[in-house]
Amino acid sequence: MDYLLLLSSIVLGAITVFGFRLYEARHIRLLNAFTGAFLLSLTFLHLLPELYHDHPAHEGAVAHSVLLIGFLMLLGFFVQVALDVISMGVEHGHSHVVTQRMPIGIVMGLCLHALVEALALGKGHAGVVQGLDPHTRRLLLTSIIVHNYPVSIALLGMLLQSGMPRGRALGILVLFAAMAPLGMFVGSHTALAAYGKEMMALVIGIFMHISTTILFESSDLHRFNLAKLGAMVLGTAAGIACVFVH
Repeated sequence: MDYLLLLSSIVLGAITVFGFRLYEARHIRLLNAFTGAFLLSLTFLHLLPELYHDHPAHEGAVAHSVLLIGFLMLLGFFVQVALDVISMGVEHGHSHVVTQRMPIGIVMGLCLHALVEALALGKGHAGVVQGLDPHTRRLLLTSIIVHNYPVSIALLGMLLQSGMPRGRALGILVLFAAMAPLGMFVGSHTALAAYGKEMMALVIGIFMHISTTILFESSDLHRFNLAKLGAMVLGTAAGIACVFVH
């Protein structure tokens, strides 16, 4: 079921593009404002506190663990900085004109981003993420689904507007759609399954970069847009609701 849920946001993104033509930059900016606020709310209210749960700082071994978690969050932040260079920022709403048959850099960056994000969804042999409660995993799953919806719209809309044939554009979207389920599978069936908390720290660093980049990028006129503010308020409210609804 989780694999289907991960695919559902990509399918919905394709329906949004083909059925409603909502892939203009102004629509994507509003969707991203919502998702950026949503990600940041979930991160600050649950995902981040959960990483440090039951970690009293006075114990030497635990203090080392806390330092490792902080280092991995920092690493995740700069991993996303590097991925942004490859993907040209499509994962937080930037759209570009594609002048080549296959935008290899953009596709590679987005695929790596989706793969790494989903590694923290991997379950161990007991059917749970090592070191994290089930609610935390559900919130992470929800975050990835919500985040991938506008990304799929931006990617598919960009490819179609650049004159790429529909079949080829859909093929690229299918490749992107496969990355999150693949990441969850790898996180469940490899040695990474024993490091759920560490993978979560890496993903939180990625979320922090994406959400802050979305929320603090200026508009074209360098003025704060009222519609964007409304989308952020709705995203924050949705994030708060998800945290408190078990």
